[in-house]
Amino acid sequence: MSIRVNVIMGGPSAEAEISLLSGIEVLKHIDRRRYGARAVLVTVNQEFYYCDIRKRIPTVDECAEPGKHKIFKGPFKPYASEEVWKKCDVAFLAVHGSFGEDGLLQGFLDTLMIPYTGSGVFASAVAMNKIATKFIFEQNGIRTPPFSIAGKDHPEVTWKFLADKFGYPMFVKCPQSGSSRLMTRVDCGAGLGTKLEEYLQYTGEILVEKGIKGPEFTCAVLEKPDGSVEALPPIEIRPVKGNYFNFKSKYEDGGSQEIVPAPRSKHLLDQIRDLALRCHRLLGCRGVSRTDMILGNDETLYVLEINSLPGLTANSLLPKSFKAAGGSYKELIDIMIRVALKNPITP
Repeated sequence: MSIRVNVIMGGPSAEAEISLLSGIEVLKHIDRRRYGARAVLVTVNQEFYYCDIRKRIPTVDECAEPGKHKIFKGPFKPYASEEVWKKCDVAFLAVHGSFGEDGLLQGFLDTLMIPYTGSGVFASAVAMNKIATKFIFEQNGIRTPPFSIAGKDHPEVTWKFLADKFGYPMFVKCPQSGSSRLMTRVDCGAGLGTKLEEYLQYTGEILVEKGIKGPEFTCAVLEKPDGSVEALPPIEIRPVKGNYFNFKSKYEDGGSQEIVPAPRSKHLLDQIRDLALRCHRLLGCRGVSRTDMILGNDETLYVLEINSLPGLTANSLLPKSFKAAGGSYKELIDIMIRVALKNPITP
């Protein structure tokens, strides 16, 4: 009898579009001989729809509006969603952003006693909050770009204060958003003031970082079914569409050069791997993570952020890194599911 997998995607965050692409890609590549897959959609109202994929995989457009298509059953409120989960052996999380990557969905699945891919509640919540992770990293000797926190509780942190402290460029980020959504580079006071005002509509605290010049790298960490944890080949990122690794650079074809293995010295690549492993373990991540970093002019590696549920689209970095290590997308999915089934169900 095949193992029954709910592939969860969508959600209420600004990253829902990327989540759908990740989820569809997982459904396309999952081993149908070993796993019986079901697509589970999370709506902006945090309701569930589902469909089995024995006949066909739903399209991205159908997943974006499941209530309009007969292929889906639902909606189900979380407290009345037994039908969605009663035949589920393991959940494959392809959700990014809020109610997916921040610990809420993980806690929900813990109460149902359903194993799931990726980290538990605590590591997910901390990794999702860029401000919290910066404090943890700095307390443990891991360098991150100099930063300040702006917002209604920090009236002294004005655009002029930030300009005097950091100079330009700076990066302005909503601390719980990813996929380069709700984050931008600013190069002047007018742009900084505008972005601070705009982002306050979405969050009470805004992370503002000094821009660090240098090459950018990312390194994925993957747990194996035997319990070992491995840092995959680092990727060097060279944006083409934009002056930093923005949304277009990440997800549009030809948006960036993502070179794997990174064409750097063995010494630097070992440093990148060691740093990614350290960040993964420090936050208590499990299953998989991906740490983004930049090499400053002072030859220091600065950690930008850690992702506890890296993207799995056709253009995503984790599958590229795993392929460079000699694996296939299908093998990656299989490993993630097997690890989830092996790990205990705990926060």
